[in-house]
Amino acid sequence: MSKAILIVGASRGLGLGLVAEHLKRGFDVVATVRKPADETELKALPGAERLTVLQADVTSDDDIARLAAKVPGLLDVVFVNAGVIGPKSVVDASPAELDKAFHTNVFGPIRLAHALIGKMRDKTGVLALMSSRMGSIGEQSSGHSAVYRSTKAAQNSLARSLWLTEAKDRGVTVLSIHPGWVKTDMGGQNADIDIETSVSGIADQLAANIGADAHRFIDYRGKDIAW
Repeated sequence: MSKAILIVGASRGLGLGLVAEHLKRGFDVVATVRKPADETELKALPGAERLTVLQADVTSDDDIARLAAKVPGLLDVVFVNAGVIGPKSVVDASPAELDKAFHTNVFGPIRLAHALIGKMRDKTGVLALMSSRMGSIGEQSSGHSAVYRSTKAAQNSLARSLWLTEAKDRGVTVLSIHPGWVKTDMGGQNADIDIETSVSGIADQLAANIGADAHRFIDYRGKDIAW
């Protein structure tokens, strides 16, 4: 029986790459996009006959409820990939800009994760969120991108709370994953690695942590990152 994964935020970049990688590995994939126009590249991927595309915006409670209701069967893996850089300065940003950054990077992804826990396999399920090394307080050596850093640190904290409650009760492992510095629209072309290297490593870590019964903050190679 093939395994099933839900990848949230899959229209481009790392999300699209994760869909392609898991189709290649034989998974049944459910992928989300925000609008119908974002489906084109997904539906052109090899193995797309095992792909289901649904629409969802993680900042919408209505969309979260609809997505959870539409998930077909039990999921082995959930990967929530949603994020924006947000404003550069916490001082100069408007309240609306700060709200958008936190709703997109923190509250939306975590509320969606809570909504999907009941759709996952007990004991072997893996729920992963796209985090960033920039969310590490212990490793921070620069004050730039303060808003983005704080959203990822907050996401990590809420992911720990999720694991200590609903996830741990069901034996679902929670991962906060740093994808590396990747050549994407967000990472830029001067980044260290390409999308294929990142998503292959991430897929390996999703598989390696089945049954770990833990919450880990790791990079795409499985290296632990300081909180």
